[in-house]
Amino acid sequence: MRRVMRSLVVLCFVLVSLLSADSSAELVKSVTIRGSNLRVPFATQVGAPFDNSTVEKDLRALWSTRSFSDIKVETADEPDGVAVVFQVTQAPQLTLHKIEIQPSSFGLQLALPEGTPIDRQRAQRLAGQAQNQLVAEGFRDASVDYELRPFAGKQVDVKLMVDAGERVRVKEVEFMGDSVLDPKELRSALQALKPRRLIPGIPGLWNGIRLYPGYSPEATQADVARLRSLYLLKGYFDAKVRLDNVAINKNEAHVRIETEAGPRYHIRQLDIEGAPAPSAALCSRLFALRREAERKGILDFGVTLNVGPNEDSSAINPVVALNASIQRGQPYQVGQINFIGNRHVSEAFVRRNFLLEEGRPFDERLLRQGIARLNQTSLFEPIGESNIIIRTDPETGMANADIRLMEHKRGAWNLSGPVGPASFAGPLEGSISSRLPSWGAGLLELSTYTASISVYAFAGPLMPFLTAGSRLPSWLPIMGLRRPYSPGEGWKSGFMIAPQLGWQFTAINYAATQLQQRLIPKLAGDRSLTPELPVTVETPKGEAIMYCEPPAPRLMMLRNTGIFTLRLIGTFAGL
Repeated sequence: MRRVMRSLVVLCFVLVSLLSADSSAELVKSVTIRGSNLRVPFATQVGAPFDNSTVEKDLRALWSTRSFSDIKVETADEPDGVAVVFQVTQAPQLTLHKIEIQPSSFGLQLALPEGTPIDRQRAQRLAGQAQNQLVAEGFRDASVDYELRPFAGKQVDVKLMVDAGERVRVKEVEFMGDSVLDPKELRSALQALKPRRLIPGIPGLWNGIRLYPGYSPEATQADVARLRSLYLLKGYFDAKVRLDNVAINKNEAHVRIETEAGPRYHIRQLDIEGAPAPSAALCSRLFALRREAERKGILDFGVTLNVGPNEDSSAINPVVALNASIQRGQPYQVGQINFIGNRHVSEAFVRRNFLLEEGRPFDERLLRQGIARLNQTSLFEPIGESNIIIRTDPETGMANADIRLMEHKRGAWNLSGPVGPASFAGPLEGSISSRLPSWGAGLLELSTYTASISVYAFAGPLMPFLTAGSRLPSWLPIMGLRRPYSPGEGWKSGFMIAPQLGWQFTAINYAATQLQQRLIPKLAGDRSLTPELPVTVETPKGEAIMYCEPPAPRLMMLRNTGIFTLRLIGTFAGL
């Protein structure tokens, strides 16, 4: 009992001490913000004890809004408490005019349309994005700084100062180990490490001209994963592929990859969601299942392939059974589609070229087709995955899409010539062009037209029966009005009006453009619209990723011949 009494006395003493400390602390009388109408849920509350750490928390919250260029905190002692005042200076709402990259663009892709709100933090992120792209292209020591330059009113230019340094290129890829695959087959699976042949060589005389890729550690590891995927596709489920060494000498990188194939397993049985299927049709069947899911609006589609032993398996004749299970996410309907950045081209024009419709199932293939059609209009900078943001709401089952567009510059100049003799491959051309201002709708939407002044240097054609320009003079200035081909406009686009060239040229050029723009995409196939399908492969020795690649269109040789023929017809039609 005495111990309990002592504990109660100590507890009462502590409570009295705390209450006396609280009563001696200054209370907050008022909290105000001057210089802005922004409503902020301050942690500093009227009637609560004044606390410097709480005020600092409110100060950080104000800075995080990025709405102010200066913030000061003032406190005033008053008879019944402390008055807290946050004095802020509103940051100017700057918008982007253009991005300037010096001394060279280095092929950087920084899609940020004119009129985008800009501040120092966003400019710094742009510089970081540019630096990451340079590092991925082999400029290991690249650095990018930025500067905001006033243009007019509240518009500013973002100048990026690039110090790329020396580029490291992958000069050689060497394969080590007991690989059972031909090195040529291994090299064909590479993407980032494979050189591109610009000009084919002459066997025994000249190797041609090849462009070696820049070295990137991330891209190299991605190619190592693709090599492992190649082994999995061929039945080597125990294969080991690893990056053995990267030797960098000045600006050349020599990459060595070690491979250990292991035994090749024979597939005795393949089940896809419990149903038997031929092993040779694994990827094609998975692509078909994913397409069915896309039509229903399912955005999340995953595949797990379990590799299990078979009763007939032995060390000499290893046999496995495969069981593929599919993970399907929730289906979604299209909510809102927001196009951002089309400042001059109307949204009606953009939507006519877009296939995804609000209220329908969110079909990702239709989304990719719509993006491809927008790119075909030649009015925007290339649109890729980084330009698309999909926001899903599992409760409502709706998915909204934000698509950022960046229009081409209104004015441009061009100097071009034929690849080969002018009498065969076309004239020499110099032109100045400008897109017309925003006005009108439908066929008369002027922002989809380009006015140009060109000068052509002609030569006598080798095949005059193929061209309407056989009687043209050697030099001809031309004023023209062009409307590029747009899939959403169809026959109402893809023409050029140039009175100096006559109606024959207009008719032939129009027919050739329609043939090219309509037939070439069909001949090329839709492989580019079908992304590869990653499959998680579970084996007794661990997990790996296998990539199912979309199959190449049938009769590819004939397709390429047709594409070449159509392009050749277009060249002659432009004479």
